[in-house]
Amino acid sequence: MKTGYSIKTWRMRLFCPHNDWLVKTEAYYREVLNFYYGLLLQREELWNNSLFQIQRELEILTVAGRDGRQPECPLPFSKVPVYFRRSAINKAAAAVKSAASKDCGTIVNNPEILNKGVQENIEEERAQFPSDIQATVTFFKGMYRNLSDQGIQLKLWNGEKWCWAECTLSGRDFPEDGTLMSPVLVKEKNWYMLHIPVKQENKDARNAKERMAAGERICSVRFTNTDTFAMCCVLVGDGSLEAVQNCRGGDAYRHHCRQLLDKINKSRVYTDKDNSSRPNKKYYTHLRNLSEHYAHQVSSEIVDFCKKQNAGIVVLPIYNEDFSKMSLYKSGNFSPLHLSSRIRSFLKYKAWAEGILVLEVRAEGVGKTCAVCGGKVKQKGKMFQCENGHEGNRYLNDARNLGVKCQESFKKNSIQNFE
Repeated sequence: MKTGYSIKTWRMRLFCPHNDWLVKTEAYYREVLNFYYGLLLQREELWNNSLFQIQRELEILTVAGRDGRQPECPLPFSKVPVYFRRSAINKAAAAVKSAASKDCGTIVNNPEILNKGVQENIEEERAQFPSDIQATVTFFKGMYRNLSDQGIQLKLWNGEKWCWAECTLSGRDFPEDGTLMSPVLVKEKNWYMLHIPVKQENKDARNAKERMAAGERICSVRFTNTDTFAMCCVLVGDGSLEAVQNCRGGDAYRHHCRQLLDKINKSRVYTDKDNSSRPNKKYYTHLRNLSEHYAHQVSSEIVDFCKKQNAGIVVLPIYNEDFSKMSLYKSGNFSPLHLSSRIRSFLKYKAWAEGILVLEVRAEGVGKTCAVCGGKVKQKGKMFQCENGHEGNRYLNDARNLGVKCQESFKKNSIQNFE
C-alpha cells in the first residue's frame, strides 16, 4: 500500500526570558531578508530557478568563498549565521517567485501593458512588486535545539552578538510518531507564539480510483441548517447502507451566536461613539472562537465515525456557485449551514492525516429520488415519502443518494476505460 505524509501546525505559547532579544532578532531578520529581496529584484535571470539554485547563486554573490573569492555584493551586516541567512534567502526567493508569477499573468492579460516597449514592460512589472517584506522569522536547524513540548533553545540576536536563550513552551503535546520541523516565530497581540509544523506518516496514500476499485467503504455527508450539522452514512461497495451518524449541535451553536449578537446590538448604544477602532472586539472574538470550536468538533466527529466504520473515502456535496451563495446568504452568517464551509476545510486535512480521502461530488438531484427504490419523493419538513411508500429522514436519503452517485460515476469511468 502506498504511503504518504501530512503536516499539521502546533501553536505553542513561547515564554522567553529576553523578549527584547526576540524583537531585535525579528528586526535583524527583516533587514537581511529585504537586502536579499532587493538583490533578487535586480537579478531577474534567477527568478525561474529553483529555491535551492537561487540560494546557491545569492550566497556566491554575497558571501566570500573559502578559496579567497570575494563576493560581488557583500553583505552589509557583520554577523549573520549561515542558517539565519539561508532562512531569509528562502523567504525572499519565495516572495519574488510568487509576485513574479502573479504579475506575469497580469501583464499577459493586459493589452495596454503589452503594447508598450520591452523596457516599459519591465518597469511596469517591477512597480507592482511590494517594496519590502514583513515576514516572520523561521528558525532553520542551527538556530534552535532541544525542541520538545516543554521548551526550546533559540539562537537570538541581542544587538551585539548571538546568544542561546532557554525558552519554555506551553500547549498540547507533540505526537510521538511526528517529526518536528522548523519553528516560526509569530507575535500575537502582546505575546509570542511558535508555530511548529509536525510531519506525520500517512499509511494510506492511494488515490480515489484505487480505493474504489478495491471496494472501499465510503462515508457520504449531507450538511443541513437544523440541529443536525451533518448527516453521515457509510455505504459498502454495492451501495447498501451500513451505518448512520447524526452530528448534532446546530441549535446550540445558533443559540450561543444569537446571545452574543444580542449583546453586540445592546452595547452599540454605548460603543458607537467610542474612539476604539474595533468596538465589541471581545464579543466578535468569542464568535470566531465559537465557530472554530464547533467546526473542529463536527469535523473530528466525522473522521472518528469513518475510522470506526473503516471508511476510506468521505464524499461531500458541492453545488453550483449561484446556488451555494444564495443558500449561505439565506441561512445567515452564524448558522449551521454557513459553518459547513469551515467544517469542510478542517475535515480535509484531518481526514488525510488519518489516511482518509475527501471527494466532492455534484449534489444536484440527489433529493428527488428514493435511495431505497429510486421512486420519486415528496419532502415534508425533515422527512420524505416516496411514491412506493418508503419514508424517512430526507437528509439521510440525500446522503445515501450522493454516495451512490459517487460510486456509480467511478463504475462508469472504469467501464469506459475498459472498453
